[in-house]
Amino acid sequence: MAESGVAAINSNAVAERAGVTPPTFYHYFANKHALLRELGERMLSAQSAAIRRDTGRAVGTAADLHRICLDMLRESARMSRAFVGGFELLVALRAIPELRDVRLRHQEGMATLLVDYFAAQGLAPDTAALAIRARLALHLGYAAVEMLFETDFADEAEVLNRTAAAIVGILGLF
Repeated sequence: MAESGVAAINSNAVAERAGVTPPTFYHYFANKHALLRELGERMLSAQSAAIRRDTGRAVGTAADLHRICLDMLRESARMSRAFVGGFELLVALRAIPELRDVRLRHQEGMATLLVDYFAAQGLAPDTAALAIRARLALHLGYAAVEMLFETDFADEAEVLNRTAAAIVGILGLF
């Protein structure tokens, strides 16, 4: 996938690369979308774990929130880059209708986590409105990571810093 893109993925190519037979592939995966679904779950779960780690930090000011958002974005970019075929997988999760639910389910879970995190600190008087803003912030973060891949991580620090600032504004907590 990292070498040839998602379109080049098929059961025979995967089986050959893994050193197994096509029937062995089908023992574990019904088709290539099932394989991509599993890979997407693993990558997004790793990204979600990074966000969970940072939700233990106290937020008292907009500067605190900016630092936390920046740390989350850096870790998300690092994990996506470290995941072989990470960019192609991010694109697949957005472009292939059968995989859309994986991305949306993870984003909804992370939005809920963020709302609970801010509510526990007394920063979310209107949790329904904050839930919408949290989802928008997450979409922006994912888009920034995809953009970094598309630009070969040019200006990474600037992109992530500006994205963190935009997320602070979107969340509207301060």
